[in-house]
Amino acid sequence: MPSCSLRVRAFAGAAHLALLGALLPPPMAAAQPAAPPPPVAPTAAASPPVAPAAGDVIPVQLVAGRALPLNGFPVAKVTVANPDIADVVVVGEGDVVITANAAGETDIILWGSAAGTRRHYRVTVRSAADRRQVVLAVKFAEVRRETLRQLGTSLLYRAVNGNTRVGTGAFRTDQPFTEPGQVTLPGESRFLTVLTSFNTRDLLALLDAEEQRGNARYLAEPTLMAANLEEASFLAGGEVPIPLVQGGVAGQQAFVTIQFREFGVRLAFRGEVLSDSLLKLKVRPEVSSLDYTNAVTIQGFRIPALRTRRVESTVDVLTNRSLVISGLFNEEREMVRTGLPYLGAIPVLGALFSSKRWQRNESELVVVVSPVLVDAGAPRPADLLRFAPDTTLPARPALERRLPPDTLRR
Repeated sequence: MPSCSLRVRAFAGAAHLALLGALLPPPMAAAQPAAPPPPVAPTAAASPPVAPAAGDVIPVQLVAGRALPLNGFPVAKVTVANPDIADVVVVGEGDVVITANAAGETDIILWGSAAGTRRHYRVTVRSAADRRQVVLAVKFAEVRRETLRQLGTSLLYRAVNGNTRVGTGAFRTDQPFTEPGQVTLPGESRFLTVLTSFNTRDLLALLDAEEQRGNARYLAEPTLMAANLEEASFLAGGEVPIPLVQGGVAGQQAFVTIQFREFGVRLAFRGEVLSDSLLKLKVRPEVSSLDYTNAVTIQGFRIPALRTRRVESTVDVLTNRSLVISGLFNEEREMVRTGLPYLGAIPVLGALFSSKRWQRNESELVVVVSPVLVDAGAPRPADLLRFAPDTTLPARPALERRLPPDTLRR
């Protein structure tokens, strides 16, 4: 074999050098007598090296289909226990590549050019989905922009003789007038109120106006973990009871049962590991809220509707990357005008006989999904929750009962 001839040549070269050194006379400058010649090195093969200890085994973990280059160690001979699991390709005298073929475990031994040198590798090959967990970090962000503008006018005309009374808005009844000459404004008055009698004894007007603007942001940041090809779900919200009427057939009495329906921020996902860097991810984020505007009343029960925004998608995502789902806009506009018939439609002057309420709501939902692959046998430090003990000596209460009294006082 070439490897054997290489080793034999190396040993023969060392023997010739030893013989040459023995035949040459010692240097003239040496004052001491020459040392005895060294023994001649044997030209035969060296004795087999001692088997390596357990600590000399180098563990290597690879994923099927991957390779690991090794260099810096002159290789003369290679031994592979099971080439079907992992094999070795010799690129040069000091460069080899370990290739992972199938899941399993095998040993690879690299024999060095120098006598008695070798390296023992224990290669563990696993599939991409073997013992892998999918950690999904999700961020829900809802940005809401609300605008509410209200403008109202209340008028009261009361004749001096007391025979005629006309009132609109807050003055449609005499409830605001507690005592003669005193007016109590209603509690639902808006930010700005102007009360005037126009310097008359018959007319009283109340003008109130208000505008509201608000920005709200609701966040939920769940982190879910599931095994390969398994599902996980998350819900931050509640459940609303919904009555269901059952029975009612001839001869049977109808009865009401309660069914609970979930609402809030919900997430469901299912991950499939395609490789050590690629995931097939099925996500279903959902945000729902109670809508009492479209509620239904059944037998005295007011059942709210559910306002839902939901996305369901299946995509391939690289690990440690983020997938952004956005563009879920919701816009609502509402304008309500209340006033006297015909008079409220008069240009300019019609504002004195009507009240207007204008509301606009805008919201956008953004979902950021970040998958990460972790090993079930070696979790990340971020996935571990460590609890500090209450004391550095957990068994102290049990030991104190057995210690001498003078020891406890120290």
